[in-house]
Amino acid sequence: MQVAQNLAKECATLAKEFRGPGAYARGDQLVRASLSIGSNISEGCGRGSIPDFRRFLLHARGSAQETLTQLRVVEPGSEQQRKTIRSLQSRTILVLKMINRLYRFPPPDR
Repeated sequence: MQVAQNLAKECATLAKEFRGPGAYARGDQLVRASLSIGSNISEGCGRGSIPDFRRFLLHARGSAQETLTQLRVVEPGSEQQRKTIRSLQSRTILVLKMINRLYRFPPPDR
């Protein structure tokens, strides 16, 4: 969950750097998608049952896929921004793997 929260913070930082037509809309979509990952995991944890937990993990996985798509369509303005985007893409893929593992093997206290 901490990885997802950090990802959302860094996506918000990146979105502030977007320029050009549609920059606000693209940035807003990236931020909302990335925030939804951790939010859905948290909500699933609070539900108290494995079926509910898994359902919210599926929502989180969808948000992670959306985040990855948004990162793939960003036009980097500099080499540093390109590196940041690649790093965020890698961490989004890591989050997807973590969500998939949690889905297959939920903690016993769910």
